[in-house]
Amino acid sequence: MPRARTPRRQVAAVTALAIAVLVLLVGVVVGAASVIGRVTDDEPSNISEIVNSVATPSTTPSPEPVGCPVTAGDQSSGEGVIAAFEHAYYSLRSADAVIAVMAPGAVSYSPAEVQAGIDSIPAGTTYCMTVTGVSAGTYALELTETRPSGKGASLFQRITTAEIDGRHFITSITDAEGI
Repeated sequence: MPRARTPRRQVAAVTALAIAVLVLLVGVVVGAASVIGRVTDDEPSNISEIVNSVATPSTTPSPEPVGCPVTAGDQSSGEGVIAAFEHAYYSLRSADAVIAVMAPGAVSYSPAEVQAGIDSIPAGTTYCMTVTGVSAGTYALELTETRPSGKGASLFQRITTAEIDGRHFITSITDAEGI
């Protein structure tokens, strides 16, 4: 004949079940928090990741893609300085021009390292960009590049800018996958 459960055994079983459920809930919360942390992580990229650029420096601007007018940009606005950065990177292929639109202290790479990033993108690569204001001085950039081989890639970045002495400069560029 089966032995009847004693109240003590029932309490122990219920306690064990409650602990197992609690451990499971903690695991779910920790797992969700780590996923959320990865989704919102805004760690800065290195310069070669920022604009994945290969070839030798050229003074001949790359042709722009059909249906996607790009400009040389300027430093009169946040959007303008972002356009100037991309123009310097893809069209002028000049580390000095890239660094010139970055805020003092915003570049932690040497001109040679920046140029190496530019040189990592084939000459003749074209780009198309959409800049959207997120908040004052913060912009979402979607940039699509097309290499001479026809292969394309899209980059999503969050770019912050600041106005210094009446001119706009880029203060940071971070990855922002799928803005």
